[in-house]
Amino acid sequence: MLLRWIQSGHQPCPPQQNPMGKDLDMKKPLVAIVWMTTLIALCESNHVDAKQTTRRPRVIVTTDGEVDDRCSMIRFLLYTNDWEVCGLIHSSSKHHWKGNEQVAGQTWTDVSWLDEQLVAYEAVYPNLKLHDPNYPTPDELRSQVYIGNIETEGDVREPTPGSNRIVEVLLDDDPSPVWLQAWGGSNTIARALKTIRERHPDRVDEVSAKARIYLISKQDRTYEDSIRPEWPNVDVLLSNHASFGTLAYGWGKMQPPEVKPYFGRVWMRKHILQNHGPLLDMYEHKEMRFRSEGDSPAFLHVINTGLRSDEDPTYGGWGGRFIQIGKHYWKSADRDQQQEPNSILRWAIDFQNDWAARADWCVSSYEQANHPPEVTLKSSADLVAHPGQIVQLAAQADDSDGDELDYHWWHHAEASTSESTITIEDMTQAHASMRMPDDCQPGETVHVICEVQDDGSPPLTRYRRVIVTCQPE
Repeated sequence: MLLRWIQSGHQPCPPQQNPMGKDLDMKKPLVAIVWMTTLIALCESNHVDAKQTTRRPRVIVTTDGEVDDRCSMIRFLLYTNDWEVCGLIHSSSKHHWKGNEQVAGQTWTDVSWLDEQLVAYEAVYPNLKLHDPNYPTPDELRSQVYIGNIETEGDVREPTPGSNRIVEVLLDDDPSPVWLQAWGGSNTIARALKTIRERHPDRVDEVSAKARIYLISKQDRTYEDSIRPEWPNVDVLLSNHASFGTLAYGWGKMQPPEVKPYFGRVWMRKHILQNHGPLLDMYEHKEMRFRSEGDSPAFLHVINTGLRSDEDPTYGGWGGRFIQIGKHYWKSADRDQQQEPNSILRWAIDFQNDWAARADWCVSSYEQANHPPEVTLKSSADLVAHPGQIVQLAAQADDSDGDELDYHWWHHAEASTSESTITIEDMTQAHASMRMPDDCQPGETVHVICEVQDDGSPPLTRYRRVIVTCQPE
């Protein structure tokens, strides 16, 4: 299963060449050769340090344009340097659709909202690229905007420029995963998959191995009626309300006291809403407080923070942690009234500070702003150990701003399959150690996080995850 989640190299996503719905005849990729190369590389070394192996993920967003989508998009645009953006596609949901001559529209926002945000992005782009040259140009992002299936709830009747864009990316000769994010309904994604099954039935297995779908709830019936029965081998992550809801409209009722200030009026005014340029000026706050970004977990999941959440959904990261309930189906591990930390909120202070730094990048020089530390492991990211064995852990971090760095090694108990308590020695040092549980069973895992935070303003955090597997003597 690990191989399905490792990201291989790829080229930037080109714009679609035939956006008007004509059949797309692509050259079939040599998937077997690419994956054989990956297998050989994995066999040569078990050191899977994310800094050395992870490439920028390819992402496609489908959005129904609700106010929380528009708020999420502001944040998303500040992280476009972390991905290859292959599509920004308007879609519908059970809450919002445009309507047509036969069906009245439902609380639909004109698609121009995204164009207006890209105008604001264009204004801050010269400053953003001072901090990272990987930021796409405004025109590159505009070339990825398409109209999908927007007329009715669950609309999959005909191919659209947006659904055909998804088809094109899934059929291109790049075998790397494509993250299909459904911020609204999954209908445009479902229409794309329907087109592939109808026109390219010989490529269903290839596409199934390539597509990754992240659902923010089920906002229409197309997952249950179309995707699930017709594409059972596509990996699907479903974020439920106990998870994404911590960033949605009712966030104030779900967040603990130590987290709430980072979404409140004082923090938002200082770090996001005032004096941060025209893009952040467009953020649709509620009385200067955070409003709602229920869709943000879909892309927080694929920001390379070092937590390896893109390798396996059960590991967890900024976009939440998942439990596997089917061969290719994962659901949020969070539930109402749970005792363990919420799998999104445990990282919330870190990702809010990270967002604040990106907002600074819109208006500040490199020297005036803060940038996250880079963390690498000096030990392997995947280890094996006998019961009772002492395991050595080592990391090294660098900070481009010259900030002081604090190390913190801790046991990620929820992601571990061993239920034993772990004690980490020298947990605030670059070099630490832990004792494998005496009662660990073969194959059980212990997850340890190396968390490194700088002392900049705002303080920024990156991580490395070490997984230790129990092996009998």
